[in-house]
Amino acid sequence: MDAMKHNKFDVARMTLQTLINTYPDSEYIARAKLAVGDSWYAEGGTTSLTQAELEYKDFITFFPNMPEAAEAQLKIANIHYQQMEKPDRDFTHAMRAEDEYRQLINQFPDSKLLPEARQRLLEVQEVLAEREFRIGHFYYIREAYPAAIARLRSVVDKYPLYSQADEALYMLGQS
Repeated sequence: MDAMKHNKFDVARMTLQTLINTYPDSEYIARAKLAVGDSWYAEGGTTSLTQAELEYKDFITFFPNMPEAAEAQLKIANIHYQQMEKPDRDFTHAMRAEDEYRQLINQFPDSKLLPEARQRLLEVQEVLAEREFRIGHFYYIREAYPAAIARLRSVVDKYPLYSQADEALYMLGQS
């Protein structure tokens, strides 16, 4: 669509919605619904990304067996990946990204997007593990061993591929 190429996202969405409403039985309806989500995604910003997520979820609900459903699921996960904070900040988006990447891997096991999803999942888990590790380390150096054990055990059990898992195991053994 020309409007999308020229960053006229409102015009593009209006055109796509007209297509969807005027021709509900069209063979292009699925593509149009996905393109609406893509326009929100391309626009960026928190509000637009939230709207894009809703559009992609809607697409997956109505067209779960289309090959593009895996792409929509990946974009949902990527939305949360983009909004992820550092390990010492709010981890809500990291948790959501982890859930969405896992859902892609489980729901679409034959998708060509799996390598990207798996790689991103590892990156998200590294951030989540780093958060738990830092908290565990905080308790460890203050000799609050029961709290340190709980956090460090969580790191070791949930994130075995964490880059500092060996240090977490060492502190766990010392606690």
